[in-house]
Amino acid sequence: MSMRRKPNPNRNHPLHCPYCSSEDLFPNLEGEFAWKCHDCLRIFSVMFHGQDDPEHRPAPADSTAGALRKSLEKHNVAL
Repeated sequence: MSMRRKPNPNRNHPLHCPYCSSEDLFPNLEGEFAWKCHDCLRIFSVMFHGQDDPEHRPAPADSTAGALRKSLEKHNVAL
């Protein structure tokens, strides 16, 4: 009998404990997204809920050649 469950691919990995800033963190069995800090013994969850779409999509960036051309024109530099 194995007490280990299948890893959750959606689990976000925190870089430090939000309470004591320790980096001694391990996945915990309290929940699908739970982490345990071995320094302060707290258990916390980290979940990513998504990202809102921007109101206006940014304009596509110019190519390197196009950006160079615009910069040279702006500064009145002739090639």
